Amino acid sequence: MNLLPRSLRSQITAAVVLLVTVVVALAGLIIVARIDHRDRTDVDRQLAGRAEKVRQDADKLLKQGDHGGGDEGRDDYGGLLVGSQSLVRLISDGQITAQRGETPPFPLPVPERDGYATVAADGQTWRSLTRPLNSAGDRLEVLQDIDSIERRLADNTAIVAAVTLLAALTTAAGVWLITRLLLHPLQRLRTGAQAISADATGPGLPTLARPQEVADLSHALNAMLDQLRTSMEATRRFTADAGHELRTPLTTLGMTLETLQRNPNLSQPQRHRALEAMNAEHHRITTLLTGLQALARGDSRALPDRTPVDLTALLAEAVTHAARRHPPVTYRLTPADPVTVQGWAAGLRLAVDNLLDNAALHGRPDGTVDIRLTHDRGTVRIAVSDNGPGIPPDQRQAMKERFTRGARSRAPGSGLGLALVEQQAHLHHGTLHLGESPSGGLRAILALARASEHVPHAPGSGGPPSV
Repeated sequence: MNLLPRSLRSQITAAVVLLVTVVVALAGLIIVARIDHRDRTDVDRQLAGRAEKVRQDADKLLKQGDHGGGDEGRDDYGGLLVGSQSLVRLISDGQITAQRGETPPFPLPVPERDGYATVAADGQTWRSLTRPLNSAGDRLEVLQDIDSIERRLADNTAIVAAVTLLAALTTAAGVWLITRLLLHPLQRLRTGAQAISADATGPGLPTLARPQEVADLSHALNAMLDQLRTSMEATRRFTADAGHELRTPLTTLGMTLETLQRNPNLSQPQRHRALEAMNAEHHRITTLLTGLQALARGDSRALPDRTPVDLTALLAEAVTHAARRHPPVTYRLTPADPVTVQGWAAGLRLAVDNLLDNAALHGRPDGTVDIRLTHDRGTVRIAVSDNGPGIPPDQRQAMKERFTRGARSRAPGSGLGLALVEQQAHLHHGTLHLGESPSGGLRAILALARASEHVPHAPGSGGPPSV
Protein backbone atom coordinates (compact mmCIF):
# COMPACT_ATOMS: atom_id res chain seq x y z
CA MET A 1 0.00 0.00 0.00
CA ASN A 2 1.45 3.34 -1.08
CA LEU A 3 1.14 5.88 1.72
CA LEU A 4 2.57 8.80 -0.27
CA PRO A 5 0.07 11.42 -1.44
CA ARG A 6 -0.48 11.61 -5.19
CA SER A 7 0.13 15.30 -5.82
CA LEU A 8 3.61 16.85 -5.78
CA ARG A 9 2.29 19.71 -3.67
CA SER A 10 1.06 17.30 -1.00
CA GLN A 11 4.29 15.31 -1.08
CA ILE A 12 6.42 18.44 -0.61
CA THR A 13 4.17 19.63 2.22
CA ALA A 14 4.23 16.25 3.95
CA ALA A 15 8.01 15.95 3.62
CA VAL A 16 8.72 19.44 4.99
CA VAL A 17 6.20 19.03 7.84
CA LEU A 18 7.74 15.69 8.79
CA LEU A 19 11.23 17.18 8.76
CA VAL A 20 10.22 20.21 10.83
CA THR A 21 8.32 18.02 13.29
CA VAL A 22 11.29 15.72 13.82
CA VAL A 23 13.75 18.62 14.19
CA VAL A 24 11.58 20.61 16.62
CA ALA A 25 10.67 17.52 18.66
CA LEU A 26 14.28 16.35 18.92
CA ALA A 27 15.51 19.83 19.82
CA GLY A 28 12.79 20.24 22.45
CA LEU A 29 13.38 16.82 23.96
CA ILE A 30 17.13 17.45 24.13
CA ILE A 31 16.51 20.74 25.96
CA VAL A 32 14.01 19.10 28.35
CA ALA A 33 16.44 16.25 29.02
CA ARG A 34 19.23 18.73 29.76
CA ILE A 35 17.04 20.70 32.17
CA ASP A 36 15.87 17.53 33.92
CA HIS A 37 19.44 16.26 34.17
CA ARG A 38 20.55 19.58 35.68
CA ASP A 39 17.71 19.49 38.25
CA ARG A 40 18.47 15.94 39.30
CA THR A 41 22.19 16.67 39.48
CA ASP A 42 21.46 19.60 41.77
CA VAL A 43 19.34 17.36 44.01
CA ASP A 44 22.10 14.76 44.18
CA ARG A 45 24.61 17.46 45.07
CA GLN A 46 22.33 18.81 47.79
CA LEU A 47 21.80 15.31 49.16
CA ALA A 48 25.57 14.76 49.34
CA GLY A 49 26.10 18.06 51.17
CA ARG A 50 23.23 17.40 53.53
CA ALA A 51 24.47 13.86 54.30
CA GLU A 52 27.91 15.21 55.16
CA LYS A 53 26.50 17.84 57.50
CA VAL A 54 24.11 15.39 59.24
CA ARG A 55 26.87 12.84 59.61
CA GLN A 56 28.83 15.23 61.79
CA ASP A 57 25.88 15.41 64.26
CA ALA A 58 24.82 11.80 64.08
CA ASP A 59 25.17 11.35 67.88
CA LYS A 60 22.76 14.20 68.54
CA LEU A 61 20.26 12.65 66.07
CA LEU A 62 20.51 9.33 67.92
CA LYS A 63 19.82 10.97 71.26
CA GLN A 64 16.74 12.79 69.94
CA GLY A 65 15.30 9.60 68.51
CA ASP A 66 12.42 9.45 66.06
CA HIS A 67 10.65 12.77 65.60
CA GLY A 68 8.44 14.08 62.84
CA GLY A 69 8.61 17.44 61.14
CA GLY A 70 5.61 18.72 63.10
CA ASP A 71 7.49 19.26 66.39
CA GLU A 72 6.56 22.90 66.74
CA GLY A 73 8.58 23.61 63.64
CA ARG A 74 11.90 23.47 65.50
CA ASP A 75 15.02 21.65 64.37
CA ASP A 76 18.23 21.22 66.34
CA TYR A 77 20.26 21.18 63.10
CA GLY A 78 20.03 24.88 62.50
CA GLY A 79 16.93 24.70 60.29
CA LEU A 80 18.55 22.29 57.85
CA LEU A 81 15.45 20.13 57.52
CA VAL A 82 12.60 22.53 58.29
CA GLY A 83 10.33 23.04 55.26
CA SER A 84 12.87 21.47 52.93
CA GLN A 85 10.69 18.44 52.05
CA SER A 86 13.60 16.25 53.03
CA LEU A 87 14.07 13.40 55.44
CA VAL A 88 17.07 11.96 57.36
CA ARG A 89 17.01 8.41 58.69
CA LEU A 90 19.47 6.32 60.70
CA ILE A 91 19.40 2.61 59.90
CA SER A 92 20.78 -0.14 62.13
CA ASP A 93 20.38 -3.85 61.43
CA GLY A 94 17.78 -3.07 58.75
CA GLN A 95 15.62 -1.05 61.16
CA ILE A 96 14.98 2.69 61.32
CA THR A 97 16.42 3.88 64.65
CA ALA A 98 15.91 7.63 64.20
CA GLN A 99 14.59 10.07 61.59
CA ARG A 100 14.09 13.81 61.27
CA GLY A 101 12.44 16.03 58.64
CA GLU A 102 9.29 15.89 56.52
CA THR A 103 8.01 12.47 57.53
CA PRO A 104 5.72 11.10 54.80
CA PRO A 105 2.27 9.78 55.75
CA PHE A 106 3.26 6.36 54.42
CA PRO A 107 6.29 4.24 55.24
CA LEU A 108 9.25 4.35 52.87
CA PRO A 109 11.15 1.12 52.19
CA VAL A 110 14.51 0.61 53.86
CA PRO A 111 17.33 0.75 51.28
CA GLU A 112 19.13 -2.53 50.72
CA ARG A 113 22.40 -1.00 49.50
CA ASP A 114 24.34 2.22 49.67
CA GLY A 115 24.38 4.98 47.03
CA TYR A 116 21.81 6.98 45.11
CA ALA A 117 18.34 5.59 44.43
CA THR A 118 14.92 6.82 43.39
CA VAL A 119 12.09 5.66 45.61
CA ALA A 120 8.42 5.79 44.59
CA ALA A 121 5.68 5.13 47.10
CA ASP A 122 1.98 5.93 47.08
CA GLY A 123 2.30 8.35 44.12
CA GLN A 124 5.18 10.32 45.61
CA THR A 125 8.79 10.19 44.40
CA TRP A 126 11.86 10.62 46.55
CA ARG A 127 15.55 10.76 45.80
CA SER A 128 17.65 8.81 48.31
CA LEU A 129 21.35 8.78 49.24
CA THR A 130 22.57 6.08 51.63
CA ARG A 131 26.07 6.05 53.19
CA PRO A 132 27.81 4.03 55.92
CA LEU A 133 27.78 5.84 59.28
CA ASN A 134 30.28 3.91 61.41
CA SER A 135 32.16 0.67 61.67
CA ALA A 136 29.31 -0.94 63.60
CA GLY A 137 27.27 -1.23 60.40
CA ASP A 138 24.94 1.70 61.00
CA ARG A 139 23.92 3.65 57.89
CA LEU A 140 22.71 7.16 57.16
CA GLU A 141 19.98 7.82 54.58
CA VAL A 142 19.10 11.29 53.29
CA LEU A 143 15.95 11.68 51.16
CA GLN A 144 14.52 14.56 49.13
CA ASP A 145 11.02 14.84 47.69
CA ILE A 146 11.41 15.33 43.90
CA ASP A 147 7.74 15.53 42.90
CA SER A 148 8.37 19.13 41.79
CA ILE A 149 11.09 17.91 39.39
CA GLU A 150 8.80 15.22 38.03
CA ARG A 151 6.05 17.79 37.48
CA ARG A 152 8.52 20.14 35.78
CA LEU A 153 9.61 17.31 33.46
CA ALA A 154 6.01 16.51 32.58
CA ASP A 155 5.17 20.20 32.03
CA ASN A 156 8.24 20.76 29.83
CA THR A 157 7.43 17.63 27.81
CA ALA A 158 3.89 18.87 27.29
CA ILE A 159 5.20 22.26 26.18
CA VAL A 160 7.53 20.59 23.67
CA ALA A 161 4.63 18.52 22.33
CA ALA A 162 2.46 21.62 21.97
CA VAL A 163 5.23 23.61 20.28
CA THR A 164 5.94 20.69 17.94
CA LEU A 165 2.27 20.43 16.99
CA LEU A 166 2.02 24.19 16.46
CA ALA A 167 5.20 24.17 14.35
CA ALA A 168 3.84 21.29 12.25
CA LEU A 169 0.52 23.04 11.63
CA THR A 170 2.18 26.37 10.85
CA THR A 171 4.69 24.70 8.53
CA ALA A 172 1.96 22.76 6.74
CA ALA A 173 -0.04 25.92 6.10
CA GLY A 174 3.01 27.91 5.00
CA VAL A 175 4.43 25.21 2.72
CA TRP A 176 0.99 24.59 1.20
CA LEU A 177 0.72 28.25 0.23
CA ILE A 178 4.34 28.57 -0.91
CA THR A 179 4.22 25.43 -3.05
CA ARG A 180 1.09 26.79 -4.70
CA LEU A 181 3.15 29.76 -5.89
CA LEU A 182 6.22 27.67 -6.76
CA LEU A 183 4.24 25.06 -8.69
CA HIS A 184 2.16 27.61 -10.58
CA PRO A 185 4.54 27.46 -13.61
CA LEU A 186 4.04 23.69 -13.74
CA GLN A 187 0.31 24.24 -13.56
CA ARG A 188 0.61 26.56 -16.57
CA LEU A 189 2.52 23.88 -18.43
CA ARG A 190 -0.18 21.33 -17.61
CA THR A 191 -2.93 23.68 -18.77
CA GLY A 192 -1.01 24.38 -21.96
CA ALA A 193 -0.45 20.66 -22.57
CA GLN A 194 -4.19 19.98 -22.20
CA ALA A 195 -4.89 22.59 -24.89
CA ILE A 196 -2.50 21.00 -27.40
CA SER A 197 -4.15 19.19 -30.29
CA ALA A 198 -2.86 17.23 -33.24
CA ASP A 199 -3.13 20.35 -35.38
CA ALA A 200 0.36 21.31 -36.52
CA THR A 201 -0.56 24.99 -36.34
CA GLY A 202 -1.99 24.82 -32.82
CA PRO A 203 -0.48 26.60 -29.82
CA GLY A 204 2.56 25.22 -28.04
CA LEU A 205 3.40 25.16 -24.37
CA PRO A 206 3.82 28.53 -22.64
CA THR A 207 7.37 29.84 -22.57
CA LEU A 208 8.46 30.41 -18.98
CA ALA A 209 11.41 32.36 -17.65
CA ARG A 210 11.43 31.30 -13.98
CA PRO A 211 12.29 29.15 -12.19
CA GLN A 212 15.22 28.04 -14.33
CA GLU A 213 14.45 24.33 -14.06
CA VAL A 214 10.86 24.81 -15.22
CA ALA A 215 12.01 27.19 -17.96
CA ASP A 216 14.45 24.55 -19.23
CA LEU A 217 11.67 21.98 -19.11
CA SER A 218 9.29 24.21 -21.10
CA HIS A 219 11.97 24.85 -23.75
CA ALA A 220 12.77 21.14 -24.01
CA LEU A 221 9.09 20.18 -24.28
CA ASN A 222 8.43 22.85 -26.90
CA ALA A 223 11.42 21.63 -28.92
CA MET A 224 10.13 18.07 -28.67
CA LEU A 225 6.62 19.24 -29.64
CA ASP A 226 8.02 21.07 -32.68
CA GLN A 227 9.82 17.92 -33.77
CA LEU A 228 6.68 15.82 -33.35
CA ARG A 229 4.60 18.31 -35.30
CA THR A 230 7.24 18.50 -38.02
CA SER A 231 7.27 14.72 -38.25
CA MET A 232 3.46 14.59 -38.29
CA GLU A 233 3.26 17.26 -40.97
CA ALA A 234 5.86 15.39 -43.02
CA THR A 235 3.80 12.21 -42.72
CA ARG A 236 0.64 14.01 -43.76
CA ARG A 237 2.39 15.67 -46.65
CA PHE A 238 3.93 12.38 -47.74
CA THR A 239 0.53 10.69 -47.64
CA ALA A 240 -1.15 13.48 -49.57
CA ASP A 241 1.62 13.71 -52.17
CA ALA A 242 1.82 9.98 -52.62
CA GLY A 243 -1.94 9.65 -53.02
CA HIS A 244 -2.05 12.49 -55.53
CA GLU A 245 0.90 11.40 -57.65
CA LEU A 246 0.29 7.66 -57.55
CA ARG A 247 -3.30 7.92 -58.73
CA THR A 248 -2.42 8.37 -62.42
CA PRO A 249 0.18 5.59 -62.84
CA LEU A 250 -1.91 3.16 -60.79
CA THR A 251 -4.95 3.96 -62.89
CA THR A 252 -2.90 3.40 -66.05
CA LEU A 253 -1.65 0.08 -64.70
CA GLY A 254 -5.18 -0.98 -63.84
CA MET A 255 -6.51 -0.09 -67.29
CA THR A 256 -3.66 -1.95 -69.00
CA LEU A 257 -4.22 -5.05 -66.86
CA GLU A 258 -7.94 -4.92 -67.55
CA THR A 259 -7.22 -4.66 -71.28
CA LEU A 260 -4.97 -7.71 -71.15
CA GLN A 261 -7.58 -9.68 -69.21
CA ARG A 262 -10.43 -8.82 -71.58
CA ASN A 263 -8.40 -9.44 -74.72
CA PRO A 264 -6.47 -12.68 -74.28
CA ASN A 265 -6.04 -12.93 -78.05
CA LEU A 266 -4.04 -9.71 -78.47
CA SER A 267 -1.26 -9.90 -80.98
CA GLN A 268 2.28 -10.29 -79.72
CA PRO A 269 3.31 -6.69 -80.67
CA GLN A 270 0.27 -5.24 -78.85
CA ARG A 271 0.93 -7.36 -75.77
CA HIS A 272 4.59 -6.33 -75.83
CA ARG A 273 3.67 -2.63 -75.99
CA ALA A 274 1.23 -3.08 -73.09
CA LEU A 275 3.87 -4.78 -70.95
CA GLU A 276 6.39 -2.06 -71.77
CA ALA A 277 3.83 0.58 -70.70
CA MET A 278 3.22 -1.31 -67.45
CA ASN A 279 6.96 -1.59 -66.83
CA ALA A 280 7.37 2.18 -67.39
CA GLU A 281 4.53 2.96 -64.97
CA HIS A 282 6.04 0.58 -62.41
CA HIS A 283 9.40 2.33 -62.73
CA ARG A 284 7.66 5.68 -62.37
CA ILE A 285 5.89 4.54 -59.19
CA THR A 286 9.11 3.16 -57.72
CA THR A 287 11.04 6.34 -58.49
CA LEU A 288 8.23 8.47 -57.10
CA LEU A 289 8.05 6.51 -53.83
CA THR A 290 11.82 6.67 -53.42
CA GLY A 291 11.79 10.45 -53.83
CA LEU A 292 8.82 10.88 -51.49
CA GLN A 293 10.50 8.78 -48.80
CA ALA A 294 13.67 10.84 -49.05
CA LEU A 295 11.65 14.06 -48.77
CA ALA A 296 9.70 12.69 -45.79
CA ARG A 297 12.90 11.76 -43.93
CA GLY A 298 14.27 15.23 -44.53
CA ASP A 299 11.01 16.90 -43.46
CA SER A 300 10.92 14.93 -40.21
CA ARG A 301 14.60 15.75 -39.51
CA ALA A 302 15.32 12.06 -38.92
CA LEU A 303 19.00 12.64 -39.57
CA PRO A 304 22.17 11.04 -38.22
CA ASP A 305 25.04 12.99 -36.70
CA ARG A 306 27.14 15.10 -39.03
CA THR A 307 30.43 13.63 -40.17
CA PRO A 308 33.25 14.91 -42.41
CA VAL A 309 32.48 14.09 -46.07
CA ASP A 310 35.13 14.10 -48.82
CA LEU A 311 33.14 15.99 -51.44
CA THR A 312 35.76 15.52 -54.18
CA ALA A 313 35.63 11.71 -53.95
CA LEU A 314 31.83 11.72 -53.62
CA LEU A 315 31.46 13.86 -56.74
CA ALA A 316 33.82 11.66 -58.79
CA GLU A 317 31.92 8.50 -57.83
CA ALA A 318 28.54 10.11 -58.58
CA VAL A 319 29.70 11.21 -62.05
CA THR A 320 30.93 7.69 -62.84
CA HIS A 321 27.56 6.14 -61.95
CA ALA A 322 25.62 8.84 -63.79
CA ALA A 323 27.57 8.12 -66.98
CA ARG A 324 26.50 4.47 -66.73
CA ARG A 325 22.84 5.43 -66.24
CA HIS A 326 22.84 7.84 -69.22
CA PRO A 327 25.26 6.46 -71.86
CA PRO A 328 24.40 9.02 -74.60
CA VAL A 329 25.31 11.96 -72.34
CA THR A 330 28.90 13.11 -71.91
CA TYR A 331 29.86 14.07 -68.33
CA ARG A 332 32.95 16.26 -67.94
CA LEU A 333 34.28 16.68 -64.36
CA THR A 334 36.89 19.37 -63.86
CA PRO A 335 39.60 18.06 -61.48
CA ALA A 336 39.74 19.82 -58.11
CA ASP A 337 41.70 19.66 -54.86
CA PRO A 338 40.22 17.51 -52.05
CA VAL A 339 37.48 19.41 -50.20
CA THR A 340 35.75 18.27 -46.99
CA VAL A 341 32.36 19.38 -45.63
CA GLN A 342 30.38 18.50 -42.52
CA GLY A 343 27.16 16.70 -43.33
CA TRP A 344 25.50 13.43 -44.33
CA ALA A 345 27.14 11.50 -47.16
CA ALA A 346 23.86 9.85 -48.21
CA GLY A 347 22.04 13.19 -48.40
CA LEU A 348 24.82 14.90 -50.35
CA ARG A 349 25.03 11.96 -52.75
CA LEU A 350 21.25 12.13 -53.26
CA ALA A 351 21.49 15.84 -54.11
CA VAL A 352 24.39 15.37 -56.54
CA ASP A 353 22.72 12.37 -58.24
CA ASN A 354 19.54 14.38 -58.81
CA LEU A 355 21.49 17.31 -60.28
CA LEU A 356 23.31 14.95 -62.68
CA ASP A 357 20.13 13.08 -63.63
CA ASN A 358 18.21 16.34 -64.07
CA ALA A 359 20.91 17.65 -66.44
CA ALA A 360 20.82 14.44 -68.48
CA LEU A 361 17.02 14.21 -68.69
CA HIS A 362 16.28 17.86 -69.42
CA GLY A 363 19.36 18.70 -71.50
CA ARG A 364 20.03 17.48 -75.01
CA PRO A 365 19.66 13.70 -75.48
CA ASP A 366 23.28 13.43 -76.60
CA GLY A 367 24.47 16.60 -74.92
CA THR A 368 27.29 17.45 -72.55
CA VAL A 369 27.12 18.05 -68.79
CA ASP A 370 29.94 19.99 -67.15
CA ILE A 371 30.63 19.54 -63.42
CA ARG A 372 32.93 21.87 -61.55
CA LEU A 373 33.89 21.93 -57.84
CA THR A 374 35.21 25.23 -56.52
CA HIS A 375 35.79 26.74 -53.08
CA ASP A 376 36.84 30.07 -51.63
CA ARG A 377 37.40 30.67 -47.92
CA GLY A 378 34.44 29.04 -46.15
CA THR A 379 32.17 28.10 -49.09
CA VAL A 380 32.19 25.10 -51.43
CA ARG A 381 30.24 25.20 -54.72
CA ILE A 382 29.17 22.35 -56.97
CA ALA A 383 28.13 23.67 -60.39
CA VAL A 384 26.31 21.38 -62.87
CA SER A 385 25.72 22.88 -66.34
CA ASP A 386 23.93 21.38 -69.37
CA ASN A 387 23.35 22.57 -72.94
CA GLY A 388 19.61 22.00 -73.03
CA PRO A 389 16.77 24.52 -73.32
CA GLY A 390 17.22 25.75 -69.74
CA ILE A 391 14.56 27.27 -67.50
CA PRO A 392 13.15 30.80 -67.99
CA PRO A 393 14.16 33.16 -65.14
CA ASP A 394 10.56 33.66 -64.01
CA GLN A 395 10.10 29.89 -63.51
CA ARG A 396 13.34 29.01 -61.77
CA GLN A 397 12.13 29.52 -58.20
CA ALA A 398 8.92 27.58 -58.86
CA MET A 399 10.91 24.65 -60.27
CA LYS A 400 12.28 24.01 -56.76
CA GLU A 401 8.78 23.11 -55.55
CA ARG A 402 7.60 19.52 -55.39
CA PHE A 403 5.92 17.95 -58.43
CA THR A 404 6.73 20.98 -60.56
CA ARG A 405 7.74 20.38 -64.17
CA GLY A 406 8.78 22.88 -66.77
CA ALA A 407 6.36 23.84 -69.51
CA ARG A 408 8.85 22.86 -72.22
CA SER A 409 9.98 19.63 -70.56
CA ARG A 410 9.12 16.38 -72.34
CA ALA A 411 11.47 14.11 -70.40
CA PRO A 412 10.04 11.58 -67.93
CA GLY A 413 10.25 12.47 -64.28
CA SER A 414 8.31 12.97 -61.07
CA GLY A 415 9.08 16.64 -60.54
CA LEU A 416 10.90 15.89 -57.27
CA GLY A 417 14.54 16.17 -58.38
CA LEU A 418 15.21 19.85 -57.71
CA ALA A 419 12.95 19.72 -54.63
CA LEU A 420 15.20 17.02 -53.17
CA VAL A 421 18.31 19.08 -53.93
CA GLU A 422 16.73 22.17 -52.36
CA GLN A 423 15.86 20.20 -49.23
CA GLN A 424 19.37 18.80 -48.83
CA ALA A 425 20.84 22.26 -49.37
CA HIS A 426 18.64 23.60 -46.58
CA LEU A 427 19.50 20.71 -44.24
CA HIS A 428 23.21 21.35 -44.84
CA HIS A 429 22.77 25.10 -44.27
CA GLY A 430 23.44 25.79 -47.92
CA THR A 431 21.62 27.14 -50.97
CA LEU A 432 20.58 25.98 -54.44
CA HIS A 433 20.84 28.61 -57.17
CA LEU A 434 19.44 28.09 -60.67
CA GLY A 435 20.92 30.14 -63.47
CA GLU A 436 21.93 30.01 -67.12
CA SER A 437 24.91 28.03 -68.35
CA PRO A 438 27.40 29.47 -70.90
CA SER A 439 25.78 27.27 -73.60
CA GLY A 440 22.30 28.60 -72.83
CA GLY A 441 21.11 25.63 -70.77
CA LEU A 442 20.54 25.32 -67.00
CA ARG A 443 23.31 25.88 -64.49
CA ALA A 444 22.55 24.61 -60.96
CA ILE A 445 24.91 25.65 -58.16
CA LEU A 446 24.82 23.87 -54.80
CA ALA A 447 26.69 25.98 -52.21
CA LEU A 448 27.80 24.45 -48.88
CA ALA A 449 29.99 25.44 -45.95
CA ARG A 450 33.47 23.91 -45.64
CA ALA A 451 34.26 21.65 -42.69
CA SER A 452 36.99 23.95 -41.38
CA GLU A 453 34.60 26.89 -41.23
CA HIS A 454 31.37 25.15 -40.30
CA VAL A 455 30.23 24.60 -36.72
CA PRO A 456 27.65 21.78 -36.60
CA HIS A 457 24.28 22.69 -35.17
CA ALA A 458 20.68 21.73 -35.52
CA PRO A 459 19.19 21.64 -39.01
CA GLY A 460 17.36 24.76 -39.95
CA SER A 461 19.29 27.08 -37.64
CA GLY A 462 21.72 29.69 -38.78
CA GLY A 463 22.07 31.17 -42.21
CA PRO A 464 23.28 29.63 -45.44
CA PRO A 465 26.48 30.67 -47.18
CA SER A 466 26.22 33.23 -49.92
CA VAL A 467 26.41 32.21 -53.55
